[in-house]
Amino acid sequence: MKFILFVAALMMCWILGYYLHFLPLPKPEIYQYITLLLILIVQPVTIFLTIKRNYYSSNHLKEQLELELTKNELKMFGESFYTEIKWDKFFKIVEQKSWFLMYQNNRLRLLFLKRICRLIN
Repeated sequence: MKFILFVAALMMCWILGYYLHFLPLPKPEIYQYITLLLILIVQPVTIFLTIKRNYYSSNHLKEQLELELTKNELKMFGESFYTEIKWDKFFKIVEQKSWFLMYQNNRLRLLFLKRICRLIN
């Protein structure tokens, strides 16, 4: 994703540099405009619509969660599931003023508002 955004930034610099006459580059072709349109408009809209469709089609994602934080683990309860995760299985935990961000690995994160968590001693 970062590489694609980098390509979009380069294309934007190319197009602006050409029309503002501050870069000696050749005139952009239709392909550069189409690529920029796909990266900046079509891709974000497609991602948003996919996430929205997945959310509304999944019963698990719409369920109310109840969390319990114990000394040994995090327990999550839903209407159709129960999960326990040991604290040592988390990659990193970040505590902010009103929420917790818990990394299960460098890509998968759980985000919880503090007000929905119940601390069990």
